[in-house]
Amino acid sequence: MKITSRRNDVIVPLSFKREYSGLHFAKVDADIAPLVALLNILGVETKGSCSGHGKYKPSIIVNLDGKNTEFFSSKIILRKRNFYMFNKKNKFYFIPELQKNK
Repeated sequence: MKITSRRNDVIVPLSFKREYSGLHFAKVDADIAPLVALLNILGVETKGSCSGHGKYKPSIIVNLDGKNTEFFSSKIILRKRNFYMFNKKNKFYFIPELQKNK
């Protein structure tokens, strides 16, 4: 559901069960926006998302049974906020828990 766009961001509806800073919408990457919107419309609370920008796999952080869980991998993220870390080399954000150990 595209409402407005700026750069690669799209505004999507948030879950109807919560408000974020009094707003019912959030900016997300355009490539992943339809799935984020659908999850929120279905009542699944999304807490963060990233399309991966061709550097990483797409990711969506959802609240499942009170636990922050990455949607595609079902991996539980123990942090309560700041799910994405900045990679200075690639200049993109990623979730460290989803990266393979080297």
